[in-house]
Amino acid sequence: MSQQNNLNNQGLSVDFSDELSKNLTIHKNVNQEIIITTSDKIKLVLLSTKEIMTSQRDWWTPFGLLISFITTLCTADFKLSFGISKDFWKAIFVLLTIFSFLWFCKSIYRLIKNWGNDDLDKIIAQIKVNEQNFTQTSESTIS
Repeated sequence: MSQQNNLNNQGLSVDFSDELSKNLTIHKNVNQEIIITTSDKIKLVLLSTKEIMTSQRDWWTPFGLLISFITTLCTADFKLSFGISKDFWKAIFVLLTIFSFLWFCKSIYRLIKNWGNDDLDKIIAQIKVNEQNFTQTSESTIS
């Protein structure tokens, strides 16, 4: 009777480990690459990355201003207002249009210069290049 009580308390025991190991495929992907660098090198890379990222959206403001100033010059009928003559108002808007055009050209130049440099793999490669240059320099100094 005690044997029967033990079976009831333990329940049915089934060994799954043998069944699982027959149909189990294990894939290992634990290769790691460690980059050791200094904080000043990381700061330099992050600053250049910040410039790259901001150049992607910096052209919006001068483009919007340029369009609005050109539209104003094409459609407005300037008049004497606030004691300023209509020719002076027109000259102000012409100067603002020129300034906006130059600003837009500068931001487009920065955008083209930084095109494609925002890739994370390129940023990591930039960190590695700094490290490899240091390693090559120290090796040539030692020998």
